[in-house]
Amino acid sequence: MTVAPDKPDPNGIDQMLDELAALPVPDPSGDLVARVLADAEAHLPAPGGRVAVASWWQQIVRGIGGWGAVSGLVAATATGFVIGLGAVGDTGVDAFWTLGYDDAYYDTDLGLDAFGWALEEG
Repeated sequence: MTVAPDKPDPNGIDQMLDELAALPVPDPSGDLVARVLADAEAHLPAPGGRVAVASWWQQIVRGIGGWGAVSGLVAATATGFVIGLGAVGDTGVDAFWTLGYDDAYYDTDLGLDAFGWALEEG
């Protein structure tokens, strides 16, 4: 059974790396080079073609950071909107909440807005 030393030998690592660097590196075969070049030519655009221009919407999405960033902005906007609507009940603006209903449909004493439940601890 071999016991590893507590600390690695820095000279042994340097010697191993020097031996590895001294090994000859084989050149790629001519067949491999020909296949790589043929594959590269197959991916080139046709001669005389135009550069495809992205639409303004794609440029905006790319500028923001992609669809992941757009979805994060949508989630943050929706959350802010819901929190903002919950805070309107404490400002006394009842016309916004009633939406045309009279007091029989809307009771201001319930306190069931977003922050009302947290304030009524008992």
